[in-house]
Amino acid sequence: MRLASMVLAFALVATLVAGGVAPTAMAADSSAQRTGGDCSFPVTRTDATGTAVTLTERPERIATLSPSAAQTLWDIGARDRVVGVSAFAGYLDGAASRPVVNTASGGIQSERLVALDPDLVIAPDTISNETVDTLRDQGLTVFAMDSPATIEGVADATTRLGRLTGECAGAAETNAWMHANVAVVREAVADEPRPTALYVFSDGWTVGGDTFISDVLTAAGTRNVVAGAVSGYARVNPEVVRERDPAWIVHNSRDGIPDGTAYRETTAVRENRTVAVNVNYLNQPAPRSIVRAVRTVAMAVHPDAVDEASYVPRSAVTATPAAGGETAAPTAAAATTPTARPTTGGAPGFGVVTAALGMLIVLLVARGCRHR
Repeated sequence: MRLASMVLAFALVATLVAGGVAPTAMAADSSAQRTGGDCSFPVTRTDATGTAVTLTERPERIATLSPSAAQTLWDIGARDRVVGVSAFAGYLDGAASRPVVNTASGGIQSERLVALDPDLVIAPDTISNETVDTLRDQGLTVFAMDSPATIEGVADATTRLGRLTGECAGAAETNAWMHANVAVVREAVADEPRPTALYVFSDGWTVGGDTFISDVLTAAGTRNVVAGAVSGYARVNPEVVRERDPAWIVHNSRDGIPDGTAYRETTAVRENRTVAVNVNYLNQPAPRSIVRAVRTVAMAVHPDAVDEASYVPRSAVTATPAAGGETAAPTAAAATTPTARPTTGGAPGFGVVTAALGMLIVLLVARGCRHR
């Protein structure tokens, strides 16, 4: 199955080529690539509060009030311009040296935030509109973000942050990488059984079908067992857990599985079918989180279909934003071969496998036989 995963990964690269995405290493020093498409300033975008936010110039000093926004800025190429972060962003390389402007216990440190003199403040939906207004009254330019409810919503948020920060190409490349890895997993598990799964955190909280985490579970080849019983983020009744009896339980690395009879009696716990995902890569709606969470769950639930060899590295994909810098993902070619199958959920499908790809697959097969 490892060989099959390698073929799947290579087929995906061929699809990206067919869709106008070249499998080449990124040229980080190329300013044209970093600002691809129309990523000029001034730019105006309406935020989650309904406010039209205008940036006359590329922001050189950015403060993030959520770890997911920080993770996204790190990955699209804007990390060197981030001057303030939230407490939970400390896992990012170099974030520990930035002042914390949104603490775990004390909330937003407005005086510290103002003193940093940021050109742009990115606020998550956990920050109230009243607080956003207060920050604006203090002379700060604040862009409030909605919380993505799907993987595609994460891609849209990434594109938006890329446009606001002048990193349109970096956002498109990041989304191409995310879509590539999600597409490989979706394709690999398409014909596999879909066991039920429950995500549990903070001693009994879970997610409904209208959340990006539920979309992660679906992409990884499972079915959210409480999708019809829970909306958004809510505490789940232990009797619902007992009744629905998930085949798998997913939890983050910080929160374990609740120690209750209802959980101990589930098929998941009795048969040791539990998956721990790094808390930074499950609770945060950002591309890196999507890639790692989808792959971690899929490799645990479907080990014969998804393995390490199926990973698509960032250096294998690139993308160019369209005019306006609003393109979030590469366009996939239509599937025309009997074994090719478009993916669900808006992710790129698998396109035509060319003669050159066929030859390379033959070489991969031969290489795989030599290493058995």
